[in-house]
Amino acid sequence: MASAQQGSGVGSSVAMLVRALEQLGGVHVILSHTSGMPVVGPHLLMPLRARLRRAQVFHGPAHSLPLTRLGLPAVVTINDLAIYEHPEWFPDRQWLSTRVLVPRSVRGARIVVCPSEATRRSLIGRFRIPPDRCRVIPLGVDPVFAASAPPSEGAGLRQSLRLPEQFVLQVGTVSPRKNLVGTLRALAAIPAAERVPLMVAGEFGWKFEPVLRAVHDLDLTDWVRFLGYVRPRDLPTLYQLASLFVFPSLDEGFGLPILEAFAAGTPVVAAGAGSIPEVAGDAAWLVPAEDTGAFASAIHTLLTDRARRADLVERGRRRAAGFTWRATAQAYVRVYREAAGRPSPAPSTSRTPPGPS
Repeated sequence: MASAQQGSGVGSSVAMLVRALEQLGGVHVILSHTSGMPVVGPHLLMPLRARLRRAQVFHGPAHSLPLTRLGLPAVVTINDLAIYEHPEWFPDRQWLSTRVLVPRSVRGARIVVCPSEATRRSLIGRFRIPPDRCRVIPLGVDPVFAASAPPSEGAGLRQSLRLPEQFVLQVGTVSPRKNLVGTLRALAAIPAAERVPLMVAGEFGWKFEPVLRAVHDLDLTDWVRFLGYVRPRDLPTLYQLASLFVFPSLDEGFGLPILEAFAAGTPVVAAGAGSIPEVAGDAAWLVPAEDTGAFASAIHTLLTDRARRADLVERGRRRAAGFTWRATAQAYVRVYREAAGRPSPAPSTSRTPPGPS
């Protein structure tokens, strides 16, 4: 299924949901792929194929639905609304998605799903949809993050990525909303003798240039490494090798990397923005997203205070254990049944690719 950009956060989450639905049983998932035709494929051929295969519910898992659904009831998942609230964080020329596809999808779906209460509140406020049509279904965390990597695997990854013995990790596309500049400022505020290098796992995205300028201007060239794209199978080990995970995003619809770090047993410093407090609970050290002093203090403390680290590691493991893909799949099955108006048996579903985000 061409349901998301390869390697994207949304794409990975959709793949995990599909796998959990298939393992759960009770619902038959029909994966609808796009064709090479940018309009006819997703907006006519996909729903036509779904109808011909007798799907009972059409699910758009990433922000949008086809413009025509041939009478199929629909569920759409809205992962976040950052592009509406902060368009400056995103590339231009997304008017078709933001002005047409997403609004039509939200208003045309029988049920709209959000991964967090924060996103649900924003959605209801922006699109004025009835609250009873909007449900919250949190994401799950893959159990592989909690499985201890063999020492040989850790040593191999450390060698291949040239990782130092201690390092702070940030995961995500290098783009404005991920607030990597905030991380750099906090790192620079820590005395060099007490500083730990920063490893950034993620590709360069929209407006990454200020990050490179900050590395130079803050004299951090020897303290920051950009690892680029890291293979999904290496991510659990990378988290486990890290001394600390930072997540200073200015806004998030959910914040799955926080749970991944929790599961891996890595303490977390995160910004108290968007849905992050909702996901992190009391298991992360939360700071104001743009408070350099508080961010630097939290990083320094967790690198030096063993008792505080151990407490957050234990809290994080417990927190992550409460977010499973099985529970996510079960919640979606209930939503599919409700949307189809048929509580039993569970309906077939057809899934669409995401619109631009």
